[in-house]
Amino acid sequence: MPHGGSGQAWLIDAHGWAPGLPDPRPVALPRVDMGALTVEEGDSGTRTVRFPVTVTGDGTGSVRVFVQDEDGRAYTERLVAIEPGQHEVVVPVQVTGNTRWSFDAKRVVQAKVVRGAVVGHYTDRLVVPNDDPEPTLVVTPVADSVSEGGTLVWRVTLSSPTDSNYTVTGKPIAPDGVELSTTDVDETWFRQRVYQEDPLPSRPLSTTGVQVTAYFMRGEVTKEVSVLTVVDAEAEPAERIRFDLSSLRPDSPRVSAYGTVTDAAP
Repeated sequence: MPHGGSGQAWLIDAHGWAPGLPDPRPVALPRVDMGALTVEEGDSGTRTVRFPVTVTGDGTGSVRVFVQDEDGRAYTERLVAIEPGQHEVVVPVQVTGNTRWSFDAKRVVQAKVVRGAVVGHYTDRLVVPNDDPEPTLVVTPVADSVSEGGTLVWRVTLSSPTDSNYTVTGKPIAPDGVELSTTDVDETWFRQRVYQEDPLPSRPLSTTGVQVTAYFMRGEVTKEVSVLTVVDAEAEPAERIRFDLSSLRPDSPRVSAYGTVTDAAP
């Protein structure tokens, strides 16, 4: 390269130069978070409540929201668009009131991204506490006095149907007089109603963990409970049994069922 005592020179960093616009800055996507809601049930009618769903950030996008139906068996879904500046998503949910007892309703609400957004807290619940009293129990003897080998039977009736499955159990309570023992009842019947207990040695039923159970499916109001007895060769006085029946709630009132078993005819 010729050179002299004067002149100009340019240094070009060709490796660091690139044509076009500068790289775009990353943009934060809108974020969706599910809230939680507790509402009163009420005694009648259907009303619409707004389940809280918050949006933070900016931009457009869409999410799909799933709301569990009142019976808990399926979900209703809806596509929700998110617009710039939006701070909440409107999710209407219907709540129906009645006077039938049930467990507290806990309905799941979930969100799933479709495009242009992120989901943080993706699921929570709409809670509708039960505000109705439990049904009362009525116990009616069907066969409350039998000879050995017979079956004691009582009918258990609810005063009203329920919106949830309902369980009534009864444990033996020591009655007045001679009590029915573990060897006075059918062995299979006994084993199906205890946990790791044997009928031998013979002992009063009230000293065991045996219990009778009536399972009421939603809407049912009548069931039966029974005790299968067996014949033995001993001459015995009339033997008695008493069950105190109630629901699984600790404060549920108890209703007694009484039965008597006499020696089989010779």
